[in-house]
Amino acid sequence: MAFNRLLFGTAGVPNSTHRKSNPVEGVKQIHALGLDCMQLEFAHGVRMKEEVSSGLRKISYELGIPLTSHGPYYINLNAREQDKIDSSVERIIQTAKISDLCGAESMTFHAAFYMKDSPYDVFDLVEKSMNVIQERLGRLDIEIELRPELTGKTSQFGSLEELITLTKSVGSCHPCMDFSHLFARTGKYNSYQEFTEVLNVLKTELGDVALQNMHLHLSGISANSKGDLKHLNLKDSSFNWKDLLRSLKDYDCRGYVISGSPNLEKDALMMKEYYMAL
Repeated sequence: MAFNRLLFGTAGVPNSTHRKSNPVEGVKQIHALGLDCMQLEFAHGVRMKEEVSSGLRKISYELGIPLTSHGPYYINLNAREQDKIDSSVERIIQTAKISDLCGAESMTFHAAFYMKDSPYDVFDLVEKSMNVIQERLGRLDIEIELRPELTGKTSQFGSLEELITLTKSVGSCHPCMDFSHLFARTGKYNSYQEFTEVLNVLKTELGDVALQNMHLHLSGISANSKGDLKHLNLKDSSFNWKDLLRSLKDYDCRGYVISGSPNLEKDALMMKEYYMAL
């Protein structure tokens, strides 16, 4: 889907939704709040009836609120046992199937943990699984952008460099750029100049499409030497979200900005208001 600007939404159903567990009500609330999109959270497993997914697809289309999705947290394409890797592949495929039924075009997930292995070996394993997933989804005629997330802990696969290399080698792969995680993971990338450095790298390595079709996660964050500890509201964090939005606007970036702050829609609305005023 082509957009002419950044769209702002929440990671899951907004907190102010009348029936919080109901994603259809969530989409209606996103629309009522003046937000633009919503991410479906399958963090604890893919449990959605097909009639719910068809209802979601319908209301998303009617209200013009596009959807993204997030796969289960217990995916690890570098697990010690092969059956656990196979289960992780299945979870990604199940998430892609239900996301496709809901009309979502972009799906993110945490791909793997290093488990004290060499990052190079882990990359090879992740790449192998991603090619299997791409091939199987192709046979199912499911077209969805698979977006391994830029992760916040140094123990997790998902550095900026790894995501760029994976995107180059697996056709359906694109990065999910979590700039809050990048800041937590590296202790850097928290100024306008540093944000533009990242955007220049993405453009140089992956082409204009990397900035014209983004899936971004943003929240406040707390971190230590091993990376992120927890998500915070933007106002309670030192993360420089205003400079990030300025850099995204200056580079004419487009796509989804998903708020993962505890206050969800409040930060999404604050970011949208700031961005639209730039």
